[in-house]
Amino acid sequence: MTPVTSANLLLEQIQTPHYWRSLNSSLSIEEVWTATAPDSIALEPEDLNPLLSSIREEGYFQLDSVLPEAEVFRMAIGIATLHEQQLPPVFAFVYDGFWRVFQRVSQVIAAILDEPYWQLPDFWAWYVEPSDAHAGWGPHRDKTWNTIRADGMPMTLTVWIPLTDALPINGCMSILPAHLDPNYHGDLRNLAIANFQDIRALPAPAGSVLGWNQAILHWGGRSSSKAAFPRISIACEFQRSDIQPVNLPLRPPHGLPTFTQRLALIGKQIQQYQHMYRLPAELAIVAQALTAQFAAD
Repeated sequence: MTPVTSANLLLEQIQTPHYWRSLNSSLSIEEVWTATAPDSIALEPEDLNPLLSSIREEGYFQLDSVLPEAEVFRMAIGIATLHEQQLPPVFAFVYDGFWRVFQRVSQVIAAILDEPYWQLPDFWAWYVEPSDAHAGWGPHRDKTWNTIRADGMPMTLTVWIPLTDALPINGCMSILPAHLDPNYHGDLRNLAIANFQDIRALPAPAGSVLGWNQAILHWGGRSSSKAAFPRISIACEFQRSDIQPVNLPLRPPHGLPTFTQRLALIGKQIQQYQHMYRLPAELAIVAQALTAQFAAD
């Protein structure tokens, strides 16, 4: 089967909600979020203030085990199913829960970026196999231009959620804290680390919420054949509303995109992050077709 023929078959298949529901019947698509749904995370000032100090001084924050275990487990299983089907994990964002979970942390995001803020069309999902051959994304900064205010607070923010325990042995996140990075206020294209003892590993239980400004140097670790399970995780990016759009289209953070909009956004992610992984020919064709739906929706 040629790549074009394979791409056409895949494109036809994935554009029906029924296909996705058949893969993960416990995950919804375009269902109303009722009043009985779990509430957003609410932090008291004594918990929120240290978090704000952390992101101002060191460039990141971490909240351990704050999301409901059952919900996180369903999402992890959903991504594992996509992996079994040889579909990029980012297709998990066809499901409602992968948008709603970031709405749960709106209090934290608003405290960092101020309200109103925007959700960027920048998100991803990872399934890092328990193998010596697999790793998260290598050392990078999410932005290589200045996104830090004079008061040390960010103008843009990445929020990362592990759906399985993220451990050193299965590729947890690592960062170079802002105050230990000689390039943090200089050339952000420079990824050199002066002292490897400054590196901080961030093991995190499933259902934790981590966030960092987009100047911070960070990466996902290499997994191991000795790991007991994969590192499954998701991330999304946000920006303040009083700056120029970092990427388009900006989205209000409290609504859900339509199914068609989700597919178009997923296509955009596959295209804009292809420098991080090898993109099969048929997937490139599918991504281009999905992204083209922006013009029609």
